[in-house]
Amino acid sequence: MLKIKRILSKKGFTLVEVIVAVVILGVTSLGIFQSYKVGFWGMSDARMRTIATNIAQEKLEEVKGKLLDAGTYPDLKNPIVVSGKNFNAVVDVEIVVEDGQPTTLRKIITTVSWQKRNGENTQIRIENLQSTALAPPSEDVPTAILVSANPTSIDVKGTSSIKVTILDQDNYPISYNGQVDLSLIPAAPVLGTLTDKSLTFIGESYLFTTFTSIDAGKVDIEAESAGLFSDSDTITITGGAPIKINLVVDPGSILINGQTSTLTIRIEDANGYLAAIWTGTVQLSITSGQNTGDLGNPPVGDDTITINFNEENVKTTLFTSSDQEGVAVIEATDVTSSTPLTPDTETINVTSGPPYQIDIEAEPKSIFILGYVGGSILSDITVTIKNATGVPVSGFVGTITLSLLSGSESGSLATNTLIFTGQSSLSTTFTSTATPGIVEIKAQDTTSGGSGYVPLIPDTETLTVAAGPPDHLEIVAIPDIILNNGNDSSTLTIELKDFNGNYSSFDEEKTLTFNLSPDQGTVNNIPLTLPAGHSQISTTYICANSGFEGDVDITVNCEGIIEGRTVTVQVASRIIRPAEEPNIRYGGRWVWLWWVGDKSKVLFDIDVLGGTIAITQIDLAWKEGSASERLQRITIFEKDNPSNIKIRRTWTSNYPLVPIYTISPYFLVINSGFSTHQDLIEGTYTVELDYNQEITDRTIIIQFHGTYLNRPPNIYQLEFLSPDLVV
Repeated sequence: MLKIKRILSKKGFTLVEVIVAVVILGVTSLGIFQSYKVGFWGMSDARMRTIATNIAQEKLEEVKGKLLDAGTYPDLKNPIVVSGKNFNAVVDVEIVVEDGQPTTLRKIITTVSWQKRNGENTQIRIENLQSTALAPPSEDVPTAILVSANPTSIDVKGTSSIKVTILDQDNYPISYNGQVDLSLIPAAPVLGTLTDKSLTFIGESYLFTTFTSIDAGKVDIEAESAGLFSDSDTITITGGAPIKINLVVDPGSILINGQTSTLTIRIEDANGYLAAIWTGTVQLSITSGQNTGDLGNPPVGDDTITINFNEENVKTTLFTSSDQEGVAVIEATDVTSSTPLTPDTETINVTSGPPYQIDIEAEPKSIFILGYVGGSILSDITVTIKNATGVPVSGFVGTITLSLLSGSESGSLATNTLIFTGQSSLSTTFTSTATPGIVEIKAQDTTSGGSGYVPLIPDTETLTVAAGPPDHLEIVAIPDIILNNGNDSSTLTIELKDFNGNYSSFDEEKTLTFNLSPDQGTVNNIPLTLPAGHSQISTTYICANSGFEGDVDITVNCEGIIEGRTVTVQVASRIIRPAEEPNIRYGGRWVWLWWVGDKSKVLFDIDVLGGTIAITQIDLAWKEGSASERLQRITIFEKDNPSNIKIRRTWTSNYPLVPIYTISPYFLVINSGFSTHQDLIEGTYTVELDYNQEITDRTIIIQFHGTYLNRPPNIYQLEFLSPDLVV
């Protein structure tokens, strides 16, 4: 047997062999990876080129139906972002020229550019020809405005050309007929002017104007026109290097007691224009007249404050006057720069101001009738001349005339004319008569000051002449029925009366409080303050609970009066009440060609609010007098449309007697025999009552029994005066 003996070497790879192997593997892998990278980038760039081609083709189709002038039209949406890549599209329009003459052909070139993965910029172009002679009718419409400023950065006194272009729905220029209004924002401070503030387009797609700067800062040029989307562009106006501070106060003269002056700190260049932006701190100090006011917004109560600028050139704050007259000297100083800006100083005059208004006061505001024992029958009437902030001032020379606007039967003034010769106030006396009442006194400037004279603002004062001290309250609600929608309201008038029912008042203000039973709704402005000398005041009641219907008792109480008084307001979701202008009137009839008044016909208007109400019964009565009038017919029709009758009941004989409200049977009940009986929808209606004789000196009480939404009937009671009683 042949035996082959294998001798295995136990020797491993040497370090040199390993290094050589790694180098060979690395070189081979690098080639493979580089090929993969090139292939991947190539696929990516091919995809980007496809996207760019699609964008270019889309823009080409977009402008095919448009008759654009020769020019370059960058897409307003640039850069167009697709798959995280930015593309910029530009449309160029060129007029085709043959033999040196323009033709009806236009070359449209769409260029889309982007950046490849290796950072190289590239682009694609698509061209097409358009015949203007064969172009279809345009369906484009003016849609928006484009404002372009060139340049957008100028120096003070420099100019910028403002191009206003009208764009269609695809953001391409389109001819336009109309006016575009231009404005500068902000309007103040004024940084420049426009040559034209309005541009009138007569078929053009764009027009130009010019902006000329007069100070440094940023200003927006805004263009607007009805029916078009507005646009604006910003111009930056650059001044020189910061050199000095300019402190501006406006106004330079203010009144005491809290009037303000605006302090504007401007950082300016050597020519007095707003400088380039500046960073630093300006200290404002009141160096004289410290007692005339405070610095800061809001006031800090200190004579010195600091204003920090952070790349800015204008800042503002306030100076607020105190109650002291004088001259405030304010200094603005740069406290941070190594080479400080030149400081500035301004002054503010704080004065009590010129005479501006009249103030008239009665003391006491409540007096008693002549012959009353235990109280004054005199009131001192003082007229004071005040400035615009209500501070008394002297120096007025002129005549103040006093007149009684009401209550002349309750007293008289010792004099009706007060002659001022520089005083701040003068007085006279009001003396009561034996007739109680409310007196209103007016003080008016009747100085003969010539054509340029502006009279002082007049004033009035009210005082009460009472037959005795306040004894009780009275409260009235008008209307006494309201909707529960939170919008409808009842006016509550509260009056202070003496024991005889005459007006009375207190010498000091009193607080009125209100209680509601049940607690539904709100009385506004509570607690209510009754001013000294006033005998009446009003407020309102509302209810915003749509689920509540019923009566609400409103009780008012007053300090110093033992018992309160109560009024009832009916609240419902649907109501009937007198119209805002009830128009109580007599009717009439035609006699041949003449309209003859007829006092046996009484008409008044009612409002149905909240929705439709079904009337189940109508009650009639007189509030006073004796029962002698008989009813012949009742008609309810749509206001101003007598032919649209909703309810009618007629008696041809045995006319029913209308009773007196306080005597049984109390009401004439009408619940059957209707010839017309329809529901009353929301609106205004006229009620006509035909009697057998003339109606005079009567108060009519009418009750409507109405139901809706399957609810139990509500009773709506209304009162109307016969026309001869209406004043």
